[in-house]
Amino acid sequence: MKFNDLVAGLAFILIAGLIAAGAWSLPNPSQQPLGPSAFPLILAGLLAFCALLLAWQGARSVERGPALALADWARNPAALVRLLLVPAAVLFYIAAAETLGFLLTAPLILATLFLAGGVRPQLALPLALAAALVMHSIFYLGLGVQLPWGPLEPFRW
Repeated sequence: MKFNDLVAGLAFILIAGLIAAGAWSLPNPSQQPLGPSAFPLILAGLLAFCALLLAWQGARSVERGPALALADWARNPAALVRLLLVPAAVLFYIAAAETLGFLLTAPLILATLFLAGGVRPQLALPLALAAALVMHSIFYLGLGVQLPWGPLEPFRW
């Protein structure tokens, strides 16, 4: 799908406004000048600025074209299935992570996405496992984020 730059810019301005509204409502328990809303507000401002430039460029464009046009890949059913696998993977993680744990859910998701993307099974499976272990190490050990263990709880390190 290809959006006209004016339409895309206006959509991103709306998204930036929603991010800013959500960030503005974050409480600042320590009353510091830079509370938890500072970083999201900065990002929302940068997104709004870039979106404004995109919308301006789209409005100035001589050949605007249609507001929405389907690209060639969007007419391919296999490509649409691969596209829909990404939100399906996110929903699967939300539904299954507490039960299965991160170290079982993440490799399943990654292997499925790799295989759907055309990666050979001999490479996809070990790569999915290695990527899940690296992500777990970064978040759990490096950043201290508590990830669900599921049935691997007795082997927690």
